Amino acid sequence: MAASRATSAGSGRLGPAGAVAAVLLAVLVAAAAAPLTAQTVVGGDVRIFAFQVLEEIETEGGEDAAEDAGLGGSGGVELGILRLKLDSRWQAGSRDRFRLEVHGVAQAVSPPGSGSLTSVATGATRRFFDLESDSFGGADVAGATEIDRLNLRWDRPGFRMVAGRQAITWGVNYFWPVLELFAPFAPQRIDRAYKPGVDALRFTVPVGDFSEVEVIAASQGARTPDDLSFASLGRFHSELGEGASSLDFGYMVGGFHRDFVLGGFFSADVCGTGLRGEVSWTSPGCDPRSAHPVFGCGDFWRSTVGVDRLLTPTLTLIAEASWNGFGAGDPADYARLADADRVRRGEVVSLGRRHAALSLAWQAHPLLTVSGAVLFNREDSSALFQPGLAWSVSDNVAVGAGLIVTTGTGLRDGSLGSEYGAVPVVAWSSLTAYF
Repeated sequence: MAASRATSAGSGRLGPAGAVAAVLLAVLVAAAAAPLTAQTVVGGDVRIFAFQVLEEIETEGGEDAAEDAGLGGSGGVELGILRLKLDSRWQAGSRDRFRLEVHGVAQAVSPPGSGSLTSVATGATRRFFDLESDSFGGADVAGATEIDRLNLRWDRPGFRMVAGRQAITWGVNYFWPVLELFAPFAPQRIDRAYKPGVDALRFTVPVGDFSEVEVIAASQGARTPDDLSFASLGRFHSELGEGASSLDFGYMVGGFHRDFVLGGFFSADVCGTGLRGEVSWTSPGCDPRSAHPVFGCGDFWRSTVGVDRLLTPTLTLIAEASWNGFGAGDPADYARLADADRVRRGEVVSLGRRHAALSLAWQAHPLLTVSGAVLFNREDSSALFQPGLAWSVSDNVAVGAGLIVTTGTGLRDGSLGSEYGAVPVVAWSSLTAYF
């Protein structure tokens, strides 16, 4: 949420007082409309995370250098997230269906300023409307509230339209989906239950079985036209032959924050093996003389290929390889790259150019899953390991635990020596309760 609060005030910004008022107004309007709808569901969940730094990063500049880079710290960190959800659906006549979705979120972290650790469990994106507020704060804890979903959906036989704050998913890969230009997950995220909502207008037209064309106008920030995006994605489905083999493919074209982007994807199921691929080409919309040719105004490609396979009835494999043409080939450029707007707004989620990942998940018991993932940066040979487990205690309660272990060079004179080597060894646990 810090990213969205950091944007400058401007058109569409409500401020802290306006954000609280908007939250209350949305809940009251939704509650008033609920009895009139054909179907209304009210619920939510509570997620509690605990992080413990087991081994601090090694730095040539010492502990102060780690703190200055935002990567150090020791001791425990607690994060609590409460999400209240209202989903109302009704029908007008025989052809028009409507849906109102409202999610209110309250979050507290102790101690404050622990974003370098809690980012593996939560995140945000810049928005046009400022529907959040710092609720309370102190030396030991800081809290904030926001509306993460606030949208109205209109369904007709020939189209679907969604207006307001909503989750948008365009990529087909898990760790590095390059077509995911609206608030993608970082590859190391341990909790992917909710994507940050984006202020957007989305128009979808079906063009066949499992095929559609989608057009989106969105704003991820208050600067216009710098933060405006207009894009279209076409998804098309084809059966490859007899059996269960199938192919989904499509194109993407649009303008994102002054960038012109072309892309495409495929997703195939061949004899029980999932094959995924994405590619995009970006032409930045800026003066080539005004910035670094790679991190500012040079054209670049991004691509990811992946495979997933059920190796046994209880063991699942996911593997990916990614090329990030916007990334840095030398760790000495990581700090400058991290300050680029594409990275700060979360569109580019890794600093290097060549990455690979492998994930295995074993269902040891119908209620227990043991998993492990490794992310590898081929430029600096650093790696991040994430073993973990998830146990479904009951229909409404789940617990999890895991480790984050890294290899690679830490900080050198206050600069990153590798992408993953500057991350401390962390143990985490979680408790999720649904209601």
